[in-house]
This record gives sequence, structure tokens and C-alpha cells, in this order.
Amino acid sequence: MASTTREHRPTAERRAQLLDAAVAVMRDGGIQAATTRAVADRAGLPQGAFHYCFRSKDEMFSALLERELDASLGNAWEAVAHTRDLETGIAAALRAILDRVRSDPEYHLLTAELVDVAARTPELAHIASREHTAYVDQTDRILRQWQESVGTPLSVDSQLLAQVLVAASSGITSAWLSARDDEAAHESIALLSSALAVKAAQQDLRA
Repeated sequence: MASTTREHRPTAERRAQLLDAAVAVMRDGGIQAATTRAVADRAGLPQGAFHYCFRSKDEMFSALLERELDASLGNAWEAVAHTRDLETGIAAALRAILDRVRSDPEYHLLTAELVDVAARTPELAHIASREHTAYVDQTDRILRQWQESVGTPLSVDSQLLAQVLVAASSGITSAWLSARDDEAAHESIALLSSALAVKAAQQDLRA
């Protein structure tokens, strides 16, 4: 087992190195500047190392978005699973996601642009679709964990609620990136978390 870890570690490290380099290249010159050669050069690696780690530039972009998804969610939505108060959990998760965006606005403008470009480009559309689906699925998983832990069924489908929460977090962070208005963002979070929690946890009177 130890030898397997040693064999895979260099590749994982090079992939991370190349992804960091891709971000640096895009910060300087935009998404169009992130050619395989430019990324390899910024990473200080031969171009062959790029193709050893990624089959294509598209795969690199996909890996970059996947890494951001994991980092963005992190423990944010876990806040929902570790409280009996859904409103508090939703608000904490949305604030955590907002705080990550506030910590590096330029980086998140780049990733948002990358998703937009992918969505508009037929050969890259699967990247944007997969990123959105993964975001919704992970959020749905946390909501179902919360439902099981408190023993109270949601009055709406957890997958639907997850889709709404993902849309809400995207809208709040996009608005903040445009206006940089902390107060408006936190007011939006308070209103949304209250309304969604009430709707999601109320008893279904039609039953």
C-alpha cells in the first residue's frame, strides 16, 4: 500500500502544480492565455508533463473547477448536517461560501468566467454541466443527512431544495462580485435562509 502511495504522489503533486500555474496564467492574461505550453512554462515543467497529467486543456479546466467545487463547499454545507435548526445551518453555509469569494474576488471572477465560457462552447458544455450537477448532488446529500439526523421529513424534495440553494448561493456571490456590498449580501442570506427553512421544514398539510 505504501509503495502505491509513493507512485501516485508525484502525479498528484504535478497536477496541483499545473492547476496553480493555470490560475496564475489566467490571472495575468485571462482564460484564453491558458495554453498548455503557457501553463507548463509557468509551472516550470516540460510540456510533456502537462500531457502526462491531463489528456487535454479541457480536462485541466474540468479539474480546476472540480477542485474549486470541493474547496468552495468544504465544510460549508456540513453546517446544515450538524444543527437541528435548518435556518441556522443554511445561513452558516451561505456565509461560508460568500466569505470564500470575498477572500479572493479576482480568482472567483475567473472561475465564473470559465464556467460561462464552458456553457457557451459546445465542446466544453459538459464541464459546466458536470460542475453544476456535482454541486447540487453534494448539497442534496447534506440535506438528506440533516433530514435523517433530526427525524423530521422535509416538505419539499431534497434534490429540489438543493437546486434552489445552489442557485441562491450563485446569485448571492455573483451580486457581491458585481457590487461588493457586504450588507446587502448578508441581508439576502438572512432572508433566503429564513424563507427556505420555513418552507422546507413545515408540515405538509396536504398529507
